[in-house]
Amino acid sequence: MSPAPIRRRRKIAWHDVFVIALAYLLAMLIFFRVPIASGFDLGFGERGDALIEMTILEHWRNVWSGVSSWNSGFYFHPYGGTLGYNDGYFLYGIVYSLWRLVADPFHADTLNILTFKTIGFFAAYALVARTLRWGRGAAVLVALLWTIASNIHLQAVHAQLQSVALLPLAMMLAMACVRAEGAGRHGAARVRAVGLAALMAAWLMTSYYMAWFTIFSACLFLLCWGVMTGQARPAAAFALIRRHAGTITVGFAAFAVLILPFLIVYLPKMRETGGEGLEDMLGYLVTPVIDMVNVGPGNYIWGWLFAPLHALVHQLLPDDPDLPRRVLGGEHEAGFPLLMVALLLVAAWRIVVRKRVGQTEAPVTLRAFTLAMMVAWVLTLQFWYASPWLLVFELVPGAKGLRTVSRYQLWLALPFLLIIVAGWRAQAARLRAERPAWAAAIVALLVAENLSAETPAQLSRAVHRAALSAIPRPPRDCRVFYVTASRVTEPLYISEELHKLYPHNVDGMFLAELWRVPTINGFSTFNPPDWRFGDPLAADYDARVAAYARRHGLRDVCGLDVRRARPWARLGGTSGA
Repeated sequence: MSPAPIRRRRKIAWHDVFVIALAYLLAMLIFFRVPIASGFDLGFGERGDALIEMTILEHWRNVWSGVSSWNSGFYFHPYGGTLGYNDGYFLYGIVYSLWRLVADPFHADTLNILTFKTIGFFAAYALVARTLRWGRGAAVLVALLWTIASNIHLQAVHAQLQSVALLPLAMMLAMACVRAEGAGRHGAARVRAVGLAALMAAWLMTSYYMAWFTIFSACLFLLCWGVMTGQARPAAAFALIRRHAGTITVGFAAFAVLILPFLIVYLPKMRETGGEGLEDMLGYLVTPVIDMVNVGPGNYIWGWLFAPLHALVHQLLPDDPDLPRRVLGGEHEAGFPLLMVALLLVAAWRIVVRKRVGQTEAPVTLRAFTLAMMVAWVLTLQFWYASPWLLVFELVPGAKGLRTVSRYQLWLALPFLLIIVAGWRAQAARLRAERPAWAAAIVALLVAENLSAETPAQLSRAVHRAALSAIPRPPRDCRVFYVTASRVTEPLYISEELHKLYPHNVDGMFLAELWRVPTINGFSTFNPPDWRFGDPLAADYDARVAAYARRHGLRDVCGLDVRRARPWARLGGTSGA
């Protein structure tokens, strides 16, 4: 080969590296703009859920240190298997514990999110560029838009949802397994099947929602593919399974073994709590049209559409000032920007109905994938008290562990971007060649419509570190502690009802993990059956604690009330340090 082509290849390679690095830096600057602007004081989450998440991450650090059981933390004492009351954060715990070698809990938490956003960006790029082979330009665009996606960013207040970054890894492993099996490389296919099983088992132990959506969506895709290809007929399905029985058996056997820790932790708690209630779930489905494009009133491009809606809801029921947030804000701000939705709907119509991508016929796999993702979106819709999701809730294993069904839209962000690229990349290539300014303008608008004045970075490191570090450790003769008040001044946490539940319990469980001293306090998605530790300033709070201590045979219980000059006191006894 002559020297000229070699130099040319190197030039292209360095150009690609520069473009990818620039896109990555832009994506990180956009996603972390508020933490960066605050001097890394603000972290993702808020007073309640963020500290609960950090408590569980500190639990994993204690596990690696050998001072804690892997499935039980120092909170909700003396109950065991308490990890099963919430997401397990397993993979987060590994990354966070490494960052804790050089950072405090607040910075390590932010660096953990940075790590997973980095994984997601480069995995999405590799999925499009290498696995799907759709070109580097498409790969950079998908990686950028997915990393800064409006709904994923706004819902970063719940840090576990950022584990959606693992989705392109799962997709790449699944496609590599299928391709290797189809090429007769059964050993390679089985290695990838085991890798996929390990990833899904670890993901379930990290963030149940995102992992469950992945498994459920895969089943929807297989169903659509089977119907479109005729493989769903019993005889054809049996023959297909028989041809690939070896790889299927290895993959499912590996998953059955690797999922055992998840089942050990969560099945007993599911039986104990009964999972999420139907009424609770109904409040978190997707309102047709509104929630499908709900990017919040702070969105720089489309927020003007939602500000009047918030005002209208408030005007209808002015006596309930929190109503607009409950029906339009919070978890409901999980929709997609309007330009993206328009491109998606046209692309899906072309692929599924017209069976075309550009001037060529759409492959059946792409048609099945597109149909499955659109069906998944429709399943989340709510029509008053009716919803297709009710069938999923009642019939599909694990669905009762989900309350906030609207989070499915976060998972769908990457598949929808893939559908858009598949449906429009031929036209995009022509537009880029003929009218590059227009192509650049569209890309700029696609980026801009994901940006919002709202931020999920609400947790101040300075404020919370100062408040919690000022609290003295329990006296040595205290084996268990509980919290009445952990802060002298405590702003109202969202509402009176939630204020009575969260602040003291969340501080207590976080401090318990830092101090490695058990507490009866804690708050989670689910709580122990005889947990009665809300409203700590009520006259009967100490009596409730005493009854719990007698029931569970707890001794040397101390209470924390920082409003006193000597904040520690024995339960029913004298003051301590």
